[in-house]
Amino acid sequence: MRRGLGLREAVSLGVGGTIGGGIFVLIGEGATLAGPAVLLSFGLAFLASLVIAFPYAELSCRYPLTGGGYAMTRQVLGKHWGFVMGWVFWGSYVFVSGYVVVGFGEYLSALTGMPATTASLLLVLACAAVNLGGVKLSGRWQNVVILLGIVVLLTFAIVGTASLHGDHLTPFFPTGLSGVAAAALVTFLAFGGFDMVAAAGEEITEPRRNLPRAIFLTLFIVLGMYVLVALAAVGTLSPAERAAQAPLARAAEELFGPAGGVLMAIAAVLTTAATANAVLIVTSRISFAMARDGLLPAVLARVSESTRVPWAAVALNGVLFSVVAVTVSIPIATTVGGFLYVLHFVFPLVVLVVTRRRRLPRNDDDFRVPAVRFLMPLAFAACGALLLTSGPVGIIGGSVWVLVGIICYSAVLARQNSVNDSGMTRGRDWTRWQKPRGKRL
Repeated sequence: MRRGLGLREAVSLGVGGTIGGGIFVLIGEGATLAGPAVLLSFGLAFLASLVIAFPYAELSCRYPLTGGGYAMTRQVLGKHWGFVMGWVFWGSYVFVSGYVVVGFGEYLSALTGMPATTASLLLVLACAAVNLGGVKLSGRWQNVVILLGIVVLLTFAIVGTASLHGDHLTPFFPTGLSGVAAAALVTFLAFGGFDMVAAAGEEITEPRRNLPRAIFLTLFIVLGMYVLVALAAVGTLSPAERAAQAPLARAAEELFGPAGGVLMAIAAVLTTAATANAVLIVTSRISFAMARDGLLPAVLARVSESTRVPWAAVALNGVLFSVVAVTVSIPIATTVGGFLYVLHFVFPLVVLVVTRRRRLPRNDDDFRVPAVRFLMPLAFAACGALLLTSGPVGIIGGSVWVLVGIICYSAVLARQNSVNDSGMTRGRDWTRWQKPRGKRL
C-alpha cells in the first residue's frame, strides 16, 4: 500500500472515526441509559481504552500492517486464529457503521427534511466515491471536516458549561450503577478511533514513530472533547430531550436559538460523514488483508493500479453498510457492535503476551508497554467487564456473527483441502481462494 498518511492525517483518521458517531449519536444513547452519570461512564470507558491502547501501540510498532489487530494476530497465532479475529474485527465495524450512518441520516433529515434512510444511503455512496479516489484524498477530506467539527463543538461546550441548568444534573444516578455500567459499553465504543489508526498502519509514514503518537493523541483529544460536550449537553437538555432525535442540535438551539441548532446539525452531518468514511477505510482494509492472506475470496484483494486502493473491498463494504443502515436500529447496532468490538481486543492482548514470552525480535526504538505486569491484567479485566455489560442482545447477536464466520471458514478449508488432495474440483475453481488473479501487493 502507498504510505500517504502522516501524523496529522493519522490523528484525523482516529479522531474522525471517533468524534462523529461518539458525540453526535452515542451521547444520546449513553445519557438515556445513565442520565448525568454518563460523565462517569465516559471516564470509565477512557480508562479501559487507555489500558488496552498501550499493548496496541506496542504491537502496531512491531507489525505496521494493513488490517491492524487482524494482521498482528495472524502473524503470531497463525491463520486460523487470524481468521476468527479478523472476522470479529470486521463484524464490529460493520455494525458500528449502522449507528454512524443512521445518525447521519437523522441529522440530515432534521436539517433538510430528506428521508433519513435516503440520506444514509447517499452517505454510503459518497464515502465509497471518496475512498476510491485514494487514501491521500480521503485523509485531506478528514482534516478539513474534523477541524470544522471541533471548532463548532468547542464553542458549544464553552457556552454550554457556562450556563448549566443545575436541576438537569439531578438526580445524578437516575438508573443507579447498573445504568453507568450499561452506558460504559456505549461510551467505550465511542473511543473506538485509536484502533482505526493501527488498521491503516501500512499507509502511515514512519509508522514506528507516528503510530503510537497517533493512538495516544486520538484518545486524549477525544476525552477532552467528550467530557466538555457531554457536560454541556446533559446540563442543557431535560431527560426527555436527551432521548430525542438529534440531541446536540436541540441543545444548541436551546443555547443559541434556531441558528445554533442549524449550525450544530451541519457540524453533525459533516463529522458523522467523516466517521463513516473512517469506518469504511477500516472495514475495507480488514477484508482486503484477509483476502490477500487467502482467508476471503481473492477478488477482495484486487487493488487499483492508479490509486493503490482496494476497490473491490471498498465496494463490498459499501453494500454491507447500506444493508445495516436499512435493517438495523441504533440500539441493536451499538449493542452487537459493542460486544464484537470489545471481543476483538482480546486477541491482540493474547498476541502481546505470546510475543513477549517468545522474545520475538524488535527494534530498540519501538514503543514498549510500561509496567506490563500491572497493565496487562487490567486490560483483560476491562475487556471481560465490558463484554458482560453488552447483555443478552449483544452476546447472542455477536455469537451468531462469530458462528456464521466459523461455518464459512470451515467451508473454505474443506474446499482447499479438496483441491490439495485431488488437484481439481468440480465446477468452480476454488484455487482462487489461495491465488488471487488480480493485482497483489
